[in-house]
Amino acid sequence: MKRILITAATAFLGITMLAGCGSQPAPAEPFEPQRKEEVEGSFFTEGMIQWEKNSTVTLVQKEKDGEWIKEDTKVAEWKISPDCILDDTVWIIESDDASSLYSKLGSSFKNKKATVRMLFGKVGEIKDSTVGQKEDGTPRLEFNSNATCDLIFECEGNKLLFEGAKFNGGYVYEDGTAELKIDYGQGEGLLSVPSNIRKGDMDNFKNFLPSETDKIKQASDNYISLVPFDNLPTFKATSSNVKDGVWDDKITNTKHGENISPELSWEAVEGASQYVVIMIDAQWLHMDVFTTETSIAEGAIGRGEKGAQYVGPYPPSGTHTYSVFIFALKDDFEKANLYFDSGLNSLEKIFKGLDSDKNGNTGNVIAYARLDGNYTHKD
Repeated sequence: MKRILITAATAFLGITMLAGCGSQPAPAEPFEPQRKEEVEGSFFTEGMIQWEKNSTVTLVQKEKDGEWIKEDTKVAEWKISPDCILDDTVWIIESDDASSLYSKLGSSFKNKKATVRMLFGKVGEIKDSTVGQKEDGTPRLEFNSNATCDLIFECEGNKLLFEGAKFNGGYVYEDGTAELKIDYGQGEGLLSVPSNIRKGDMDNFKNFLPSETDKIKQASDNYISLVPFDNLPTFKATSSNVKDGVWDDKITNTKHGENISPELSWEAVEGASQYVVIMIDAQWLHMDVFTTETSIAEGAIGRGEKGAQYVGPYPPSGTHTYSVFIFALKDDFEKANLYFDSGLNSLEKIFKGLDSDKNGNTGNVIAYARLDGNYTHKD
């Protein structure tokens, strides 16, 4: 009986093992990641420098029937768009920090509001572009140009005009910002262009051209910007000896000139009993005239006594501004703080002396006129 039980148990165990062996699945083959490539196009159609780019994208599938995941992207082609036309266009760049606008502007422009207006001439299609990167590894598109542009730089009320500045190319980034290589005669620098730059028109550019005074300031080494009596009314003065903001050679005390006083004319001021006329180069007084007339003929004033003195400009170097101020006075003045042909003068002290009448009452200066002209040292 014992033998039968053992045999039955053995038979049952064998059957069970056989059944178990027959139900195991065959081992699955490992899944090899699958890869495929696609071409992806991207475009930047806003801003000044428009670009288009084609990239080869590698996608990987790590599980059977799984999601395709982007594994790698390589730029196949990146170029300036043929739709990027700069010919005869006007662009406006505004910034709250002028020092960040142009790489050659110093720290004195930091945190000062500024505006740059650009007028391009004939640029043509920009074809010569290559893919590069910035020092920090940021990818960028680099391009060249041999065109020119006119620039108006405006900062805190002052305007500078740069005509025929060289546009030598630049860089454009994936976010649409750009850096333009600009040389306006002081060496090449980078002009920063935001992606949302505004486009203007010719009228916008012309309306913001610098005035004659702005041009004189731009060329001068010593223009008098701060006038301590600029709250007074003004009247107009002219001279036939200043043309396009430059004094004639003939009025200068140089080998190129004749040292003759300039012709001057001005509007009559109601209530004025006399006029005091001065020509000053920063602190250097070149002329003082006391008169009741409203004009002075060319050559009428020589090197005489106070109130009728003239010596022509003779800048030691560079470009100096010789400013004529004409003060309209109610009465005789108390004191003339005038030091002829000397650098000891102060425009503020001159005004204070004239603004006090002979009885010591202030308010003697009713109004004033100003006429500026530059003269550049010549060998």
